[in-house]
Amino acid sequence: MILSPSRFRLVVVALVAWTLIAWLRLAQVQVLQHERWHREATRQQERSVPVNQPRGDIRTRDGRLLAGSVQRVSVYAIPGQIPAARVQAVAESLSPLVGLSAEETRNRLAGRNAFFYLGRDFDPEIARAVIGLHVRGVGIHSNERRVYPHGPLAGPVVGWVNADGEGQAGIERAYQNTLAGSPAVYREFRDGRRMPTALELRQEKAGRQGMSLVLTLDSRIQQLVEEELLRTTVAVGAAGAAGVVMDPYTGEVLALVSLPAYDPGALGLVPPEWRRNRAVEDAVEPGSSFKPFILAAALSEGVLSPAELIDCSGGGIQVGNTFFRDNGRYGALPLHEMLAKSSNVGAIRIAHRLNPDVMEAALRRFGFGSRTGIEMPAEASGILRSQRHWSQLSRAGIALGQEVSTSALQMARAYAAIANGGRLITPTLVRETRSRSGEVAVPFRPQKGEQVLPPDAAALLRELLEFAVTKGTGKGAHLAGYRVAGKTGTAQRAMAGGYAGGHHAAWFAGFLPAHRPQVVLVLYIDQPSTAYWASEVAAPTAGRIAAGLLPMLGLLPIEGFTT
Repeated sequence: MILSPSRFRLVVVALVAWTLIAWLRLAQVQVLQHERWHREATRQQERSVPVNQPRGDIRTRDGRLLAGSVQRVSVYAIPGQIPAARVQAVAESLSPLVGLSAEETRNRLAGRNAFFYLGRDFDPEIARAVIGLHVRGVGIHSNERRVYPHGPLAGPVVGWVNADGEGQAGIERAYQNTLAGSPAVYREFRDGRRMPTALELRQEKAGRQGMSLVLTLDSRIQQLVEEELLRTTVAVGAAGAAGVVMDPYTGEVLALVSLPAYDPGALGLVPPEWRRNRAVEDAVEPGSSFKPFILAAALSEGVLSPAELIDCSGGGIQVGNTFFRDNGRYGALPLHEMLAKSSNVGAIRIAHRLNPDVMEAALRRFGFGSRTGIEMPAEASGILRSQRHWSQLSRAGIALGQEVSTSALQMARAYAAIANGGRLITPTLVRETRSRSGEVAVPFRPQKGEQVLPPDAAALLRELLEFAVTKGTGKGAHLAGYRVAGKTGTAQRAMAGGYAGGHHAAWFAGFLPAHRPQVVLVLYIDQPSTAYWASEVAAPTAGRIAAGLLPMLGLLPIEGFTT
């Protein structure tokens, strides 16, 4: 058929237009949209495979290894690179090395095309055997398994890692990036059908090995506090306990105890509720161990004189429609006797000298109602409500350690301010960060802290707290020849919006030596059942721990001091 000139011109125009459109589209794809389509092709043809690097160790200040890693290997496979005719033979060769049957190994290889781990956490001895198979698409990666040589010792502080080497609790989680470093990245290549090519994995990015941590914990002190608290919890049938030993000047935590403890390497053997750190995450009412801070607020504001007598008469005090009972029928008492006898009437009368806003501000200066900033996840802030929400009973309740909650760590921080002359320091668990070669990368630099209490008021409170141990409710912590300061607190536990019988917390908070404090010691025993008064439960435990601390701190008895 012969086209007419007009039709021929129409065909030519159509072909030219079509060619022009094709070239324009090609220019659009290759020039204007080059980056977009390049990324899409790369996404389909390549895949990144991260490989973890050696994780840093966690040690105590005295050198004990709390968390380390042992060398292991993982066996990987890229089934798309294995000829179909060889899959059965490869499966039979690999099965004894990876601990699977030949059938299960074959099924795993047949069910995938891309990179996957056939097994992890193998003895490095199998590496030579896997490599010796000379099978393209099968290889090994070196990796590590986390181990905890001392089991439950400081377990709730250290925390644990999951199967992918990611910290899930404690220091392992808080310092995940520091300990883990950064993974090496390997590149896997695939063809247009997204099947792995014959190219082996190629390292695209070198990894960075993890750094190691030296904690402020002293393993001897940690073990002492754990053993004595465990002894007490068993003796009184308690649900748990927490303890803190801290340097009052630097904030270095020498022991941080949470019971029940757990072995990070055997998590499957303990119930989930054991996995929290009670010393950091539990905030409970402190009872009478909170009274020194009411005195501190009143002394700071000038509404309390060190030499005056406090009216503690009547066996109780009426506030609104509520009658608050006292521990005895006292008369007028000097401050040291009022605190030693833990008079509720005296504490309430002093609290009512403070305006609510002034009282709240004073307590917040000691850190109550806010986190300490320690390097631990899930720290509780405790409860100190704004005075705008206080009732007419609130000042009285707070004076007795009610309507307020605190963790053992917060209490240790607040008592440290009394011990060190009035400065609020920040607790810390990490003393140094070190490279894999042992060089110090980040040294510890203690902060001076904010002055929250006049030095003369802090000195007076140290004297009052020493008297509370020698002559008051804290006598169970007294040590002949040594000066110990502290205060007990027996608090009802708030349960389901109210106070329930049989649920208590027994506290001891103090420091030693009283005249020149070296350590702060705070203990909290949760829901003791056979005895619950802090003077019977917490104070004797504190005394045993203090006696054990003396040789560790190099403290000698004071000649002629027996009271």
